[in-house]
Amino acid sequence: MTSDEQAKFARLTFLIAGIILAMVLATMIFWKAASGFFLIFGGLLLGTAFSGLARLPRKLGLPRRAGLVLVYLVVVGGLAAAMAWGGITLVQQMQSLVRLMEEQLQTISGALRDMGINLGSEGQSADLASLLPNPAGIFSSASQAVFSILGGLGNLFVVVFIAIFVSWQPGLYARGIVSLFPKSKRPRIAETLHRAAQELILWLGGQGLSMTVIFLVGWIGLWLIGMPSAFLLALQAGLLAFIPTLGPFIAGIPIVLVGLAESPQMALYGLGVYLLIQGVESNVAQPVAQRWMTALPPALTLGSQLVFGLLFGTVGVALAVPVLAVIKVLVEELYIQDGLGGPALPEKDR
Repeated sequence: MTSDEQAKFARLTFLIAGIILAMVLATMIFWKAASGFFLIFGGLLLGTAFSGLARLPRKLGLPRRAGLVLVYLVVVGGLAAAMAWGGITLVQQMQSLVRLMEEQLQTISGALRDMGINLGSEGQSADLASLLPNPAGIFSSASQAVFSILGGLGNLFVVVFIAIFVSWQPGLYARGIVSLFPKSKRPRIAETLHRAAQELILWLGGQGLSMTVIFLVGWIGLWLIGMPSAFLLALQAGLLAFIPTLGPFIAGIPIVLVGLAESPQMALYGLGVYLLIQGVESNVAQPVAQRWMTALPPALTLGSQLVFGLLFGTVGVALAVPVLAVIKVLVEELYIQDGLGGPALPEKDR
């Protein structure tokens, strides 16, 4: 081997080793600071929602930034008003609701043990933390949940400020990312980032519609049957609808448990309302939303939630699908389309 070949081989070896080392370091940093990265992604997600909402005032003739200011005022003012008006009361009611459900789980566990079905030690209490939003508050811990119900505002402020900065000057941050690539690739990278942002806007719009429908139908239905804490139960069902597949299933558990605290008949009525909620959401809200949003494969959605949940806990489950939506666009555009020449055609089109 000549000296030039040796030098070339040494450079190639050094480059490969550097890439591997960089990937290992990046993985370690993400693993150690996963909660911080999810907070940042939560801010980007909220900023995308701000940008999407600002399109409505623009259709009325308002400039983009005037529309954004209006959205900021409505969202932040609404949160502040909700906290000032009923924040403490809602926290107390949620804590009482959680205690009630824990008592019901204990009762059910005792009844099953009397039937010879052992679910664990008699003194062991059911862990509702994995089933319900944290009653301590919104953004109470980035490692537990980025989107909770009420509480510690420190992480909330971080997410909101990131969202405001990104939505106010999206081009600044997009140009920073695009500038990391060679000039010949920059137009394609910018186009892909724009498409990923549009995909997030459409996905958030669809989820927002589903959450609203579930909350309103649930509140009315639970109120009509006389279910205790109807508002809170409908609120948690609407919030959990943000998590596709798993969220709606988890939302039905508190409704049935609270109904059991009243009577078996009330539990059946609550189950009926829950089935009605899912029927309206599946047959009305989702078909309307999917006219504009790209549907993700159900198996891929559920698989990503399970993997992210095992790795990062509740926050991983909550943000798995929007992260997957972004990754899907990047893989489709930059790898499958540009790298491989396009997706495989169905059998009938070959």
